[in-house]
Amino acid sequence: MKLSAIFEEKPARWGLRGDPYFWDYLKEHAENMDMMSPDELEAWIKAEYVSLSGKPLTDQYMDFAKIKQFAHGGMSSGGVDNRWWVEKGIPLLKSRLTAL
Repeated sequence: MKLSAIFEEKPARWGLRGDPYFWDYLKEHAENMDMMSPDELEAWIKAEYVSLSGKPLTDQYMDFAKIKQFAHGGMSSGGVDNRWWVEKGIPLLKSRLTAL
């Protein structure tokens, strides 16, 4: 089973408009990756975020990154919400990984 399995079901709610695109980006890259530990998963997501945005993924209130490749129109287009990923996205994915 590949790591992309934990990305199959998308969350009903997101932080910013770029979050679903970051999710899809991670899913696409995870298609060729084997399962890993929850801590390795978190480190991988944070590393991908840094590589795309140039800044660390933190839980600071109102902290986000504008990632050009995820911008598809609109004022908040391309925005990836750090806090959503730290508080909701990463914990969700880690719990799915643990359940497998």
